Amino acid sequence: MKISIAMATYNGALYIREQLQSFVDQTRQPDELIITDDCSTDQTEAIVREFAKNAPFAVEFHRNEKNLGYCGNFNAALMKTTGDLVFLSDQDDVWFPEKIEHMIGVAERNPQALVVMNDAALTDGELNEVGLTKVGQIRSAGFSMKSFVMGCCCAVRRDLLDFCMPIPAGIKGHDNWIVHFAEAVNGKVVDDRVLQYYRRHESNESQFIANRTTKVTKRQAFFHSVRNLFSGDAREKEKEQMAQQQLMIEGIRRVLPVAPERYQKGLQSMLETAETNARSYKLRAGVREKSLLPRIFATLGLLFRGGYRNSSGFKAVLRDLVG
Repeated sequence: MKISIAMATYNGALYIREQLQSFVDQTRQPDELIITDDCSTDQTEAIVREFAKNAPFAVEFHRNEKNLGYCGNFNAALMKTTGDLVFLSDQDDVWFPEKIEHMIGVAERNPQALVVMNDAALTDGELNEVGLTKVGQIRSAGFSMKSFVMGCCCAVRRDLLDFCMPIPAGIKGHDNWIVHFAEAVNGKVVDDRVLQYYRRHESNESQFIANRTTKVTKRQAFFHSVRNLFSGDAREKEKEQMAQQQLMIEGIRRVLPVAPERYQKGLQSMLETAETNARSYKLRAGVREKSLLPRIFATLGLLFRGGYRNSSGFKAVLRDLVG
């Protein structure tokens, strides 16, 4: 089995040496490391090119002609990989020596899996452990494992990349795109073993509550999501969510004709769910534009018709009642 690592970099000079060294320290080293850089202005490129001179595996460094953003940069890296199993890597984490070997075993024991994922220990910016893991935080917050889509914990089979790539322009999360397709065809497997450090610092892209370095409770997660519903930019976030849903629908429609027959049923169900969600978003947006009394009646009517079945339930109802 050929193993690739896809790494997306941007001004990563402060931390990248430790992550690169952790690839060398693997009990089963990768066959290739593909790095795409999003126009860094620090020493990232120099560090990688120096590392490549003595690396015990092939290293390719590609500098984007223009800034593609986080998702676009990962898309560029993934499109250049050739491995049968492709590990996604952030520039500021550190892998444990057995990560690749262990996850190859997980993939081999689960031949139906298109994405296999490991747990990660949360640390501060200096890699000091805080006694928490990503999967542990998700469970403590009361979220389902569908919330676990962290790209840096993923290894992706070539079979999935062959039909879901490239990621459409405008999609915000490369990991959401990939993992959601795997889930749609019952192809996501999560192994509870902690196989890396997940460094948390002020430059991290993700602000998901389960990434906090203090223990998250169900109560905290609930009030955090409620606050987000009523934040000053809530309407803008909702518009963005609707736009992302439409991009996902268009993407699924593009993928369906090229996906293998064995995945068609799951992908068709994925499309139907996405279309239902899009209609719900549109209906709810219209409800929130009404004056108070008509809004109350419209919200209750939508509730009784099952219009909140695929939403956040009580919180979504509350959001629409407030307008």
